[in-house]
Amino acid sequence: MKSYKLTYILFFLGVNLYSQVGINTDKPERALDINGNLKIRELINKTSDDNYNRILVTDNEGNIETVDRSSLKNSITEDIIEIKRLFYNSTDPIDNNKLTCGQFQFSFRDSPTTGKNLDIMLNLASDPTKNITTYFTLFRKWGDDDLKYYKSNGKTFNSTNYSTPQLLCPQLDINSTGEFYISYPNEKNFYRVLFLARPNYEDNGIIHNSYTITCEKF
Repeated sequence: MKSYKLTYILFFLGVNLYSQVGINTDKPERALDINGNLKIRELINKTSDDNYNRILVTDNEGNIETVDRSSLKNSITEDIIEIKRLFYNSTDPIDNNKLTCGQFQFSFRDSPTTGKNLDIMLNLASDPTKNITTYFTLFRKWGDDDLKYYKSNGKTFNSTNYSTPQLLCPQLDINSTGEFYISYPNEKNFYRVLFLARPNYEDNGIIHNSYTITCEKF
């Protein structure tokens, strides 16, 4: 008799261990299926603990899964206004100092034109896998002049040349400002990019300039 009861208990436990459990539902669809609210009385803040790097998310049917915290942050960033800035001091522009904003990378370079200071450059941050053309509108400001329309144009990139900077605006003088409006094909965002370079300080007869690029994504 005792043997019979023990077998029955073990069988019952085995069924429960490997079956789905429903709360307020007779037809659970997961190992634990709650038809109602869920309340946890004590949660510990793990913001500064890098081991807690996954976030619970739900779909429209209430199924709970996790996503990586960094990937969620990147996803949110792509859907909101983004403001980025690149700033450095140097006697000359540094080609490899680039501001990445969306699919774009912006930079200055020393102008190859005699008597001119620097050029504004553009390349893509990743391989577009096909020919794409980015269109932009440029406004420029010289010294005390007002900001004026300069030109509209486009730059074409592909898998071969996407990482090679192309000239956006030639011969931007120190103390002049370039303001661009640019978009990426089939992307809902557009960008306003400001380029500013100006003398910062002089040291032993050598002029050190400040170089600034800001990008706003809308």
